[in-house]
Amino acid sequence: MKLIIESKLENVTLVGGAVRGIANALSLDEISCYHLELCVVEAVTNVTKHAYNNEAGNPVEVNILLFPDRISFQICDRGKSMEPANVRLLNFDPEQRETLPESGMGLFIMHALMDEVRYETVSGLNVLTMSKYLRQEGKAPVSPD
Repeated sequence: MKLIIESKLENVTLVGGAVRGIANALSLDEISCYHLELCVVEAVTNVTKHAYNNEAGNPVEVNILLFPDRISFQICDRGKSMEPANVRLLNFDPEQRETLPESGMGLFIMHALMDEVRYETVSGLNVLTMSKYLRQEGKAPVSPD
């Protein structure tokens, strides 16, 4: 499935609703549905804010790929690419609210909630791919190895 929205923050909720609907259709538990929606919404928000500098009129493409063992989301844009050197490490104690950073938590959340997160730029196309392994009835999640 492919969704393409204009780079406007008010359009991000449309993507979130679509992800929630797909996760519900897969009979995922409520927490897993929320985690998938949160990660995709965070990624699309980041594209709008950072890759396109809050400039409307640019395409943000979300590809939703369903495999027997996982669901993957590709967030694609042609805006400013993310420089890995500029992604700062977070240093905080989750038990102490005053140490939580006010911004920059997006990638941390994605890495914490998804099983795989990859970012690449190829011929001017930025692609963030996030995957979550699905539980098979009566079995533990499939190992990514």
